[in-house]
Parts: sequence; structure tokens; C-alpha cells
Amino acid sequence: MTWHCSAIDHAITFYPNGKVGPCCQVAPDYLKPKSVISDPNRFADLKTDQPPDACKICINNEAIGIKSYRQYLNKLNFKKGIQMLDIRNTNLCNLKCRYCGPHFSDKWAKELGFSKTLLKSDVPMEVVTNDLSHLYFTGGEPLLNPDHWDILKYCVTHFDTSKIVLSYNTNLSTSKYKNISIENLWSQFKSVEVKCSIDAVGTPIEYIRSGSNWKNIDKNIRKFAQFSNVKLTISPVVSILNIWWLDQLYNYASELNLLVSPIILHGPDYLALDVMPDSLKDRALHIVDQIHDQSLELVQIKKLIENNQNQDLLLHTFSHIMLLDQKRQEKLWDLLPFAKVAQQRILENYEYE
Repeated sequence: MTWHCSAIDHAITFYPNGKVGPCCQVAPDYLKPKSVISDPNRFADLKTDQPPDACKICINNEAIGIKSYRQYLNKLNFKKGIQMLDIRNTNLCNLKCRYCGPHFSDKWAKELGFSKTLLKSDVPMEVVTNDLSHLYFTGGEPLLNPDHWDILKYCVTHFDTSKIVLSYNTNLSTSKYKNISIENLWSQFKSVEVKCSIDAVGTPIEYIRSGSNWKNIDKNIRKFAQFSNVKLTISPVVSILNIWWLDQLYNYASELNLLVSPIILHGPDYLALDVMPDSLKDRALHIVDQIHDQSLELVQIKKLIENNQNQDLLLHTFSHIMLLDQKRQEKLWDLLPFAKVAQQRILENYEYE
């Protein structure tokens, strides 16, 4: 039996470097040039007897009981043609999230002094057809991407959009583009699934996702939560930077009757949960235990904290936090519980004892 994934025949993901793949989970070295789009067998080499190496993220998730993206897509029952487009064709973004980088944020590229900061690949409009049932937008920040707005307006003008589902990963820092409000377009589609990239509430998110404004984000979350065809989910990237406020984020979501769908950070490795120092394990685990919704993701989060096998990366963790605080005139270090550990690891000298 061959590896079955609906994305192979029915989906295309567009990346800022001009390449495409069947989905956002496929290995980066598998991506192909946009010229393959016209070939109906463009990703047929993934139909292998054994699960292909390019699909290791889904393979690994399924092995530990976490629902994979492949399983999600297979339940959508795609029928013919290209039915899903995943648009992540630019790194245009208004934030500099601490665990991100220049590939997904032009603000990061500018801060690092890159000669070319904005990455963008055009999405050929011939793939936007009446066969579409799903459009997925992420980034960068999709609500800043001009192509996102053009594609939605094109669909509204040419197709019956009542059959099209929209999906987003967005920081919800904005809801307008020029003179267009997103709610005016969203109301014309079948449904809208919005995963809000919110890692904490209040001041911490303004340092973790540098450039964000919590009051503005909170206002947009509360506004969109009232729309009848919009399903909002809080989707934090869980790392050693925000685990300390994860229970507060779940409480915030509960107050608004919103679900939380955590994404576990695996890279950069020095910001992952398994860097947790021994002295802070109990504190971190206690925070997770305060969360009533003990999903498989939360179980995995606890396992990473308990099996803190990458403590040797802590000095890199500390340097990363402090350097960005210094460059950005921020104070994330002051909010984090690392001062005592840093003193023991860096300042205390036992050489002559």
C-alpha cells in the first residue's frame, strides 16, 4: 500500500524562495520549482510503498499519537484538480518574533543588515480556479500580503465563494489593507478558520513577538470572535520563552470560549523546551499542570520538560535573549526566571576551591 496524502494530487504550497511543495510539512530539500505546477504528476514521487523521507514530520506525529497534517488533509475529501492553495509566498511581516528569522520576517532581515530583506514569489492566478475548496494563508503576516487580498477579491468576483473555506495563521495585529476591512471579504466565504499566533497575554507577548501591541491584538481577537462564520483558535508557539505564562493564556482563551491549539517549538533548538534547567523543571511542570485541557500536545510538552536533554544549550539561550534585549531595548530577560541559573553557570567561579 502506498503512502496516501491528499496534498500530493490536490494541493500546492507557495514559498518565498519561488519553490512549491504539496504542503507546509514536507522537507525543505524536497521543494520544486514553480514550473512543475502544470504537471498533474508534480508530486507523484511521494506515492511510495513506505512513508517517504520527505514526510517525516507527519510520520513522527502519527507515531506518538498526535494528529498529523496528512490525516487532517485526508479528511477533507478532495475530489479533483487543485483544491487547496497554501499561500506563504512572502516574508513580509510587521513583527520580529524571538524564535523566527529573516526567512519568515523581512523585519528580521533588516535588523540583521541583509542586503535583500523582502522575499516574494508571485502566485500564478491560473491556479486560482473554481475547483478550489480551501485557501490557507500564512507568512510572514498574511494580512499584510497584497497577494492575499488580490486572491480573495478575485475569488469573490469570479466564483461561488460560499463553498470555499479560508484558513489563516496570523498575529492579528491588523485587520485592514488600504481601505478594505477583512470582515467585508470574510463574510462572503463559507467559513474562516483563524489560528491566532498568540504566545502570551500582556507585556510578555510584546517582547516575545517584538513589535506587537497586546491591546490591539486583544481588540481584534474579541472583534473576530463575534463573527458567525469565523472560528478563532489561540495557537501559541510553546518554547522556553513563554512556558512561564502558558496557564494564563489558556485562562484568557477560556474566558472568551476559544480553543487553544499549541505548536511545540523544535527549532531553533536553544529555545526549545528540552533546554529547561533542572532547577526550573518543577516550576514549569506545575504551570502545565494548572491547565485543565490535558491534550496530547500538553503531554508532549511535559515530556520535553522532564527529559531536558539539551541543557548544554542554555548559555546560547541566555545570550540570544540578552542580545535581542540589548538590540531592541526590550526587557524580556527581566520577566524570565533565569537570573539565578545564569549566575551559577556564568558568574560563580570555583576554580580555586
